[in-house]
Amino acid sequence: MHLSGTSRVVSNASPLIYLSMVGNLRLLNNLFNEILIPEEVFREVCGMRDTPDSIVISSAVDDGWIHTKDVVSRDIDSLAKSSGIDIGEAAAILLAKETEALLLIDDKMGRTTAEILGVRCLGTVGVLLRALSISIIDLSEYVEILDRMIDSGFRLDSKVYRLAVRIAKDLDEK
Repeated sequence: MHLSGTSRVVSNASPLIYLSMVGNLRLLNNLFNEILIPEEVFREVCGMRDTPDSIVISSAVDDGWIHTKDVVSRDIDSLAKSSGIDIGEAAAILLAKETEALLLIDDKMGRTTAEILGVRCLGTVGVLLRALSISIIDLSEYVEILDRMIDSGFRLDSKVYRLAVRIAKDLDEK
C-alpha cells in the first residue's frame, strides 16, 4: 500500500545508494507505486561495483519493485555536456520528463537542470520527510537514518541538516 499520493518516480543514483547503505531502500517501495531508473543509473550503481548497496539495489530490480527503463530521448549526452552533469543524472532527468514522474535527485546542478526542464524534484531528505509525514518512520528513526547517511558519506550542509531536523520536528508535532 502506497500512501504518499505520488504514483511514479524516477530515481537518480544517490537516493538509491544512500538509502540502501543505511538499510532503508524499502522506504521507496513503501512510498511510491512505481520506481523507475534509467539503464545508465542501473549501470552506475550496480554495473561495475560489488558493494553491499549495489547488491541490495540489484536485488530490488530482480524482485521487480524497481524497474529499469530505456530513455527514449537521444539527447542524454548533449544534456550532460551542456549542463555539466553526469550521464546518469541526464538520463534520469530525461526519463522523468518523458514519464511525467517526480525525480528523486540530490545533486544541486542536476536539480537545477531538471527544474529548468520542468521536472519536479525531491531529494533523499525529502523522501525521509515524506516517510515521516505519513508515519512510515518516526522522528527518532528519521534522525537516525539521516545521521547514518551522513556517516556513510551523504553530503549535507550543517545549516540544511538543522533545517531538516526542525522541519521533521514540526511534522512530528502535527
